Amino acid sequence: MRQNRGYTLIEVMTVIAIIGISTSITIPNVIGWLPKYRLRSGAEEIQSTLQLARLAAIKQNTNATVIFNAINHTFVAAIAGNTIKRGSMPSGITIDSITIPSSKVQFDSRGLANTWIGNIVVKNNQGGTKTIKVNIVGNSKIQ
Repeated sequence: MRQNRGYTLIEVMTVIAIIGISTSITIPNVIGWLPKYRLRSGAEEIQSTLQLARLAAIKQNTNATVIFNAINHTFVAAIAGNTIKRGSMPSGITIDSITIPSSKVQFDSRGLANTWIGNIVVKNNQGGTKTIKVNIVGNSKIQ
């Protein structure tokens, strides 16, 4: 008796067809999901930078500042003149507007912010937006 080893041409072609159909269904979903992911990622990056600056101000008992640049879509956190973090928006994401005076948030040694309430709005190239709200207590949240 002879044993057959390997796959037939029909079996291989069937597997290739199934992979092709699966890929053609999946790729459009991933492409549509990517801008939303980048938008959320950019907003979370800003929020984490704000939290880092606030905690550094409390820990070192001094002031910390986060400065936003809406033209270059970047931000810098500094404490006592020393940069503790630099960041920029992911590809396709921009800082759309900043309603914080002087485009900077300053935290004092107790973690309180210099603004009653301010917003940083980030936007993707499909028109989606996320707003990072900062209040005087120093808390920030993404909406």
